[in-house]
Amino acid sequence: MDAHRVTRPLAGLVGLLVLVIPGVVHAQAAEDQEGSSQQAPTDWPAEISRLRQQMYERPGHALTRQQLATAYNNYGVGLGEQGQWELAIQQLQEAIALDETSEVYRNNLSAVYLNQAQDASTRHQVNVALEAVNRAITINPNSAQAYVLLGQIEYGRQKLKEAKTAWQRAFDLDPAQPGLAEQLAQVTEELPIESKFERVSQAYFDIRYEEQIERPVGFDIRDALLEARRSVGADFAYWPRHKVIVLIYGADSFRALRQETPEWAAGQFDGKIRVPLPSAQLNQAVVKQILYHEYTHALIYDLTNGKCPTWLNEGLAEYEGRTQYPGTLTQLQSAVDAQRWTPWQELSDHFSPQRSREVVSSAYEQSYSLAAYLIGRYGWWRIRKLLKAIADGQPWDAALAEILHLKLARLEADWRRWLPGFLAGAAPR
Repeated sequence: MDAHRVTRPLAGLVGLLVLVIPGVVHAQAAEDQEGSSQQAPTDWPAEISRLRQQMYERPGHALTRQQLATAYNNYGVGLGEQGQWELAIQQLQEAIALDETSEVYRNNLSAVYLNQAQDASTRHQVNVALEAVNRAITINPNSAQAYVLLGQIEYGRQKLKEAKTAWQRAFDLDPAQPGLAEQLAQVTEELPIESKFERVSQAYFDIRYEEQIERPVGFDIRDALLEARRSVGADFAYWPRHKVIVLIYGADSFRALRQETPEWAAGQFDGKIRVPLPSAQLNQAVVKQILYHEYTHALIYDLTNGKCPTWLNEGLAEYEGRTQYPGTLTQLQSAVDAQRWTPWQELSDHFSPQRSREVVSSAYEQSYSLAAYLIGRYGWWRIRKLLKAIADGQPWDAALAEILHLKLARLEADWRRWLPGFLAGAAPR
């Protein structure tokens, strides 16, 4: 079983400031006087062209220069809101060239770099993200948000010393940043142990492990991960181009570092795959089950931008993991015998660490059966459509009804009728 969380990202884009151009009355403002409440958006390229012509005709005119700088700023802000980073940067640099004293222009340019870094980090474009966030810091060295993001980027690539330094700087600037104190405490605990990990790197995984862990004869975790990449990737039609970090702990270290992780958790995905592998009792099928499970979480996180409901996330991860080690369904069988199921809408809440082992086990088994039902009845291609709809912001229940053309109550009833046959011996594939 698994417990997962992902490092908190910055809360949306950093805001940019649009300014009123002094001394300019736009023609569209007259629309309000004619009964219209809508104003046409300003054509900033045309406005910039007009003001540049005025600058040519009246060189040195202070008001025209100020108006042109503001127009460049506002155009850059608009481009930044559209994610057109390079064009936005060019416009704001033009604004600064016209008025180097403006704090607003410089802060806007820093914010565009920061938003570009956030976007690149989400896309796993680490080098682009690092360059952009460092440019943001160069322009605005007192931006706590920039140091928070720098720490997240460094932490995500297992540069723990650099992450701690960045987060400590952010904390010094603004200790009220959401989640910052927890992130700083976490990396402080992890650093003494994980900085000593051995590293095995290959094309698709960055694998790190405690030196004292025994390597069982005939079992190579790299092979198991590559198998997971091929098999799970084929189901989801997704093979990440970025390296996935895999941290392998001795059982004692895993519990020491993840004290908040419930005892029933066999692994964790929090942007990195973390698995404890006690060598003395190693069951290779169980190890592969854990790796497949956690790798599935990594794919789902990418495919849904971290928005997948817990029951579906865990159900799909269980489905993939049980292809390697089926396990039992005793809790689910008991629920069927007693005619008591957890409603789909409430199922995600049953994965809370505060719940008992029995409640969580039942939630895993029910979620697994739901995933198996949906895959067997509707196919992987609809699962992929469902994940895409969730990534686009659609509520999972609405997306499920739209893609499968059935209301949730009908789907739940169909699943219940299907369950006894599944428990009688249906295989996961």
